[in-house]
Amino acid sequence: MKQVYLAGPFFSNEQVARLKQVERSLAENPQHLAIYSPRLYQEGSSEPNTPEWAREIFEKDMPELTRADVVVDYHGGILDPGTAFEIGAAHVRNKPVIAFHEKAAAINLMLTESVQAYLTDLAARTAYDFEAMAHRAFVGDYI
Repeated sequence: MKQVYLAGPFFSNEQVARLKQVERSLAENPQHLAIYSPRLYQEGSSEPNTPEWAREIFEKDMPELTRADVVVDYHGGILDPGTAFEIGAAHVRNKPVIAFHEKAAAINLMLTESVQAYLTDLAARTAYDFEAMAHRAFVGDYI
């Protein structure tokens, strides 16, 4: 079973709704993926939004990223700095990154060139073969 780390922002209702949709589409993938979505693990023993809490959450998420076989990136047009960090951390650990972006937007070449596959629709997300890990290049405008 592939271990998947789902990187993506969850700071607005729209982002949470889209991330939930990505979680569902990954859960429906016929390969039975084990998915770690950081949005589901924001509880800590420290007061939320304090430096202690931030350290606790960081130290919870980074081992999961390290354990993952693949990192799935979702963002809705504007890349969140935390997600960009997770993609970079995956890249330097030689972990494939699969990008799911539904909104057409110009993308920075550092992202497009560091991903194994760049997918833009729900059907592709649900059906992507995480064993074969086919390369699918970004098609669009660069920033």
